[in-house]
Amino acid sequence: IDAWSDGEKFALEVNEKTGLDPDVIRKYLRHCIRLFELTGSIFLENSLHRPLSYLDSRFFKALANVYSYDMLKTMDSANRKRLKHPKLVQLFNRMATYNGSSPYQASGVLNVIAGLEHGSGAFVPEGGMYSITKSLTKLAKDSGVQFEFNRRVDEIVTEKGKAAGIRTGGDFVPAGLVVSNMDVMPTYTKLLKGRHMPRTLLRQERSSSALIFYWGMNKKLPQLDSHNIFFSEDYPAEFSYIFRKLDVSDDPTVYIHVSARHNPADAPLAGDNWFVMLNVPHNAGQDWDGITRRLRQAVISKLSRMLGEDIESLIVEEEVLDPVGIESKTSSYLGALYGSSSNHWHSAFLRHPNFSHRFRNLYFCGGSVHPGGGIPLCILSSKIMAKMIKPAI
Repeated sequence: IDAWSDGEKFALEVNEKTGLDPDVIRKYLRHCIRLFELTGSIFLENSLHRPLSYLDSRFFKALANVYSYDMLKTMDSANRKRLKHPKLVQLFNRMATYNGSSPYQASGVLNVIAGLEHGSGAFVPEGGMYSITKSLTKLAKDSGVQFEFNRRVDEIVTEKGKAAGIRTGGDFVPAGLVVSNMDVMPTYTKLLKGRHMPRTLLRQERSSSALIFYWGMNKKLPQLDSHNIFFSEDYPAEFSYIFRKLDVSDDPTVYIHVSARHNPADAPLAGDNWFVMLNVPHNAGQDWDGITRRLRQAVISKLSRMLGEDIESLIVEEEVLDPVGIESKTSSYLGALYGSSSNHWHSAFLRHPNFSHRFRNLYFCGGSVHPGGGIPLCILSSKIMAKMIKPAI
């Protein structure tokens, strides 16, 4: 199935491939888009942890329509009710993984993600995702921000119930306010060591992580587009392994991104660049070397069968990133990509806020705090935080 961004084109594609009435898809997308219109700005652009947020007229409008959100249903049960066809249910259940959760546990309100994708669309940053970092850095410098790179922060210094600055090496750097974009768990355990830690918030179930194979291929496969998903035959079992057994099934869903489809310069003329990702549990001490060897062979066998090519023989360059490496490179606690999971209907309200309840002038942003993980939500968390600190600047 080609998941066209054009809703009507997608409905006809689904009808052609599955025989499903196009109206089923039309109605489903309308539902998801309305869900996003009603809840998107409330949950994604504002703090949920300050009383004034609930005085916004948009909150009352969202509250008046809460019956239609499928909030108390799982994403899977909501999708089975609305989509009917098991392959379509599986396709849209996939979107629970966009914030590291299971569609068999997460609330049906997460179908807001489909509303965002099909209502607003997804975009490709020119030059890849790193161009977002470069653009934000340039914007900050143009606004007068001074950066000090390659200096490790050892401590957030607090005095008399407020953040007073940071300590780096032997130096104390005073500050009127402090913002941490580090995962909140190591922020508390390393930078605020020995001080109050909101244990209830931080003991939540961790999100899933990823096992990634970066493959340089010596051949282009025309059947691949920019985004490609090869689904597991038993989706419930796959998520049971991830969240209950903290393991990975032998038939994982495989996602392949080929950026050269949009940016040909990303790969040699006759080759391709594959970003091959599997959803896996966070690091709980598993034998990741053994899991990686097992899954590499499972992925190669699966793709060779489904693509009709000897995939192993096409790989000329390889790098691997597992949950241990993710934690090491990014300080994401236990390698969880999105901080805590969203496997409960009230998860959005339990994410760590963008500010400290205990220390004045201490703020947080990034994927482990409200509103969640993934690049768009990380940037939105910064926007929420920026609105909070603006009066103090």
